[in-house]
Amino acid sequence: MKVSQFMTGNPVTLKESDTIKQAAELFTRHFIDGAPVVDGAGKISGIFTKNHLYRAIINSYAPETAVSCLMKRDVISIDVDMPAEKAWQIAQEKHIGRFPVVDRSGALVAMMTRTNLVRAFSKTTELYEELNAVINSSYDGIVVVDESGTVVQRNRAFEKMGLQVNESIINFARQAIEKSNAVTRLYQLEDGRELLLTANPVRGSSERKTTKVVINCRDISELNKLRREVAASRELSEIYHLELETLRAKYLGHTLVCESQVMRNILDLAIRVAKVDSTILILGESGVGKDVVTRLIHKAGRRSAEPFIRINCGAIPENLLESELFGYQPGAFTGARREGKPGLLELAHKGTLFLDEIAELPLALQVKLLNVIQDREVTRLGGVKPMPVDVRIIAATNKNLAAMVKKGRFRTDLYYRLHVVPITIPPLRERRSDIPALVIHFLRKFNEKYHLNKSISAETMEYLTRYHWPGNVRELENLIERLMVINTHDTIGPRDLPTVFLRSGGKSTLNAGENGCGSEKELIEELYRRLQSTRKVAEVLGVHQSTVVRKMKKYNIKVIKINEQRV
Repeated sequence: MKVSQFMTGNPVTLKESDTIKQAAELFTRHFIDGAPVVDGAGKISGIFTKNHLYRAIINSYAPETAVSCLMKRDVISIDVDMPAEKAWQIAQEKHIGRFPVVDRSGALVAMMTRTNLVRAFSKTTELYEELNAVINSSYDGIVVVDESGTVVQRNRAFEKMGLQVNESIINFARQAIEKSNAVTRLYQLEDGRELLLTANPVRGSSERKTTKVVINCRDISELNKLRREVAASRELSEIYHLELETLRAKYLGHTLVCESQVMRNILDLAIRVAKVDSTILILGESGVGKDVVTRLIHKAGRRSAEPFIRINCGAIPENLLESELFGYQPGAFTGARREGKPGLLELAHKGTLFLDEIAELPLALQVKLLNVIQDREVTRLGGVKPMPVDVRIIAATNKNLAAMVKKGRFRTDLYYRLHVVPITIPPLRERRSDIPALVIHFLRKFNEKYHLNKSISAETMEYLTRYHWPGNVRELENLIERLMVINTHDTIGPRDLPTVFLRSGGKSTLNAGENGCGSEKELIEELYRRLQSTRKVAEVLGVHQSTVVRKMKKYNIKVIKINEQRV
């Protein structure tokens, strides 16, 4: 801190020609005990105080006596850029209460009093305490060492670390002094903790040489532990992904086909949950592949060698469904087998029970199924002794179970018991990138099954990809089988497809603007070139055949008579 930061500017002054009477009036008006005396150039020439005024009265000096006759001439002044510490030292040594402050030219610019200096050092103390609080609040350990190796300051974090300022630390500080730059090193404590030390040299305000070194100590043991854990986690993740790819190749190679990312994510999830026994609820429209995903979960899990039992809850009459699920004791009801019959839950012991169309399960049976899931035991019809069963339950439905719960058509408690791991399979229209792969898969399947060697044209594949597939994968499989069985030629073309596939969005019109297919003439020309039949073109466009013939004549589109007769 410098004098200029705490001095009192615009001081009250006396000229050498001012009288002692004028000085007394000045002291009274400004409530001061003295004032510096300046010459014509504004430079200080002395100081006149109340003591000089009292002495003048005692010695009977006339009021018109000039202050220059009585003032003290050997005045100690201080430079405006002098450090406040040095000014305080002069005040203490010379027992002076006030200093004139001069600039480099010697002109008076301000006054510095003891009060100013006390205020300066009070501010310094306050600032020191604030800085000390900041240093002590640091998570890192901080120690300040001077050039001789003496510890000037250390914070609480440094003390908690158990570090000692030994010869190694002092030599480290000296390296920073020698290099005049920050240096860093690793330091290991006896208890195995690792510290990162950084030494920063600090230069004095008035001198260019380094006076102190600040050493920052950071405990990186936790950081290194986290780094090792991340590396281990990454390694485990790589192992897991490798295992996942192996399982995917093992189980997808034969029955499952997927190209879209959404299906890859679903299959990855299926393989993960296969390792545990959590109840799974598979949701999706009819024909999306819920059964296939269920079988994958069974095959990829620890129960793969045990039974896989599937029951369609909507395909069995209500009065028979209970006995099918839970079995019955001998003589349980009229027409029952003498030896009784085990239920599907018993038969699935140690394995997997797949409850397809679970939404069709009657409310009365929902209660009994809930008890099986909760208690892991089943009681046959007509029986009293429950039997323990270890079975994994996977349910599936194409209905909105949550909506059915709200309407009271499905039990809330059973819904949440089944809804542990929900897997929603999107419809085929939302994953069109899967369609070409599925088509090729079904071509191979039916070529092998029926000893055929048929293929499909790229143009036909485009039609199949654009179709909305309300029946999903099941509809696609059935279509491919039908096309391969009923057609005699080896390559399946657009003409072999049902007319609905050739319509844009399932609807057709002769209005070219609505079709987005260019002009009306181009639309009819293109369809006729592909189908070679005015009847089929009419079916695609949804108009009468005579309308197509009339339009073709209008646009001079040549009719191929031979193909017309063949068709």
